[in-house]
Amino acid sequence: MELSLAPAIGLFLAAAVVIVIAASFLAAAADVIAARMGLGRLWVGSLLLAGATSLPELVTAVAASIGGSAELAAGNVLGANMLNVSNLAIIMAIWGGREVFRQLAPQQTWVAGAAILLTAMATLFAATQIDFKLLAISVPAIAIIVVYVIISRILRKFSMEGEESAEDEEEPAHSLAWGWGVFLAAAAAIFVSGPALAISAEAIADATGIGSGFVGVLAVAFVTTLPELTTTIAAFRMKAYDLGLANMYGTNSFNIVALAAADLAYTDGSFYSFTNAGTIAAGLFAILLMSLGLVQLAMRRPLKQFSFTEPSAPLFVTIYLIGLFVVLRLA
Repeated sequence: MELSLAPAIGLFLAAAVVIVIAASFLAAAADVIAARMGLGRLWVGSLLLAGATSLPELVTAVAASIGGSAELAAGNVLGANMLNVSNLAIIMAIWGGREVFRQLAPQQTWVAGAAILLTAMATLFAATQIDFKLLAISVPAIAIIVVYVIISRILRKFSMEGEESAEDEEEPAHSLAWGWGVFLAAAAAIFVSGPALAISAEAIADATGIGSGFVGVLAVAFVTTLPELTTTIAAFRMKAYDLGLANMYGTNSFNIVALAAADLAYTDGSFYSFTNAGTIAAGLFAILLMSLGLVQLAMRRPLKQFSFTEPSAPLFVTIYLIGLFVVLRLA
């Protein structure tokens, strides 16, 4: 189905509205699930909530890959990872307060480290233009999925340790059934809206003449990160800081799994052999931004209000904008 520019933009915006509304309920539902089941906010944020908010990236990347657009799929995922860290810095500056880093579980560094490792793997595969399949199955995709499963098991253990050492919290107002019901309904709405993003983004790229890799990094990445943005803001406003931070970095990990799924769905050889220099640049900037965040987590020191020599919200946003410019030039 071919769309002209105006209908494509309309479809794009409609999908964005649905995603934002659904995501606004996810944080509260996830917090109820974490409390009622004793799973720990670190695990629920980095895996359960991150998986739900990453559904747009998953569906969009797979749909774009099936449609033969490796650049859009990779640009969407790695661009989203760039934007998530920039958004997180802004959220922490506005809603976090100066004591937020001291209230976070030390295990958050593992969540951040996992996101950096997985993004580095995907970027390396793209940079080397690897084209290796075993019985028609992409070996890089399987490697990413295996690493993610191992990391998930480790994070589950760390999350429970953090939960045992945490102080007792107030019992949630809602039941576990409410939590799961709202969570699944919101996740389903996000899942259904994902394919519309891929269709409309491709149409916008064709109609405007802008490279699909750049459209993925900028437009699709912006909309598909709205669930993470909305849920993290909601978590911070509830003072569920571990849930919100784990959601952002956990989403970046799950996004790479979405890229692996797109690789498995790609039928014209290896997915990574068709990525371009702009995609690689997006991956490198995502790693840089996440690494700066990891340093700040390890130091457990508040972000500077305004600084270009130390981690601050303006620094993160500036690096993100520079990354966008580089990706545009390369795409």
